[in-house]
Amino acid sequence: MSETGKSQGNRPLVRVRMATAGDYLAWYRLWQGYLAFYEAAVPTEVTQATWRRCLSDVWPMDCLVAVVDGDLVGFAIVVTHPGTWSRQQVGYLEDLFVAASARGQGVGRALLEACAARGRQFGWRRLYWQTKADNATARVLYDQVAEVTDWVRYDWDLGELNCGPRSP
Repeated sequence: MSETGKSQGNRPLVRVRMATAGDYLAWYRLWQGYLAFYEAAVPTEVTQATWRRCLSDVWPMDCLVAVVDGDLVGFAIVVTHPGTWSRQQVGYLEDLFVAASARGQGVGRALLEACAARGRQFGWRRLYWQTKADNATARVLYDQVAEVTDWVRYDWDLGELNCGPRSP
């Protein structure tokens, strides 16, 4: 993915690119902010596995990062998978986070647009995601770029499993 930049009016230039190994510490700080925002706890080994998967050519998981003035201010993690209603792959935007200090500056939109551009580049049928119903700030943006569906999500926690040789 080539680096892309967005600047509008008085807003700073937002560059979105694929994460690299050197981004880990800055991404980790953002990741911790993301977990705090959702009042979630993820074990360190899971966080490290997520990062390794994002950088791996084996896993269908990518991390895009948003950079403003040389600082990482946001990230998006997308998982690509086959769909059953199309021959094309689909992209699931599993995580998107923008640092509080960078919100309202077009960072979230730049990340979404970069994810969509990646999907078009690789022939995805669609990009989809979910957010908490009370995440009003994010939903304003999401409502501008995508369609809200009437599907309801269910989660059945099956516990932590050893997924075999592919599990980092």
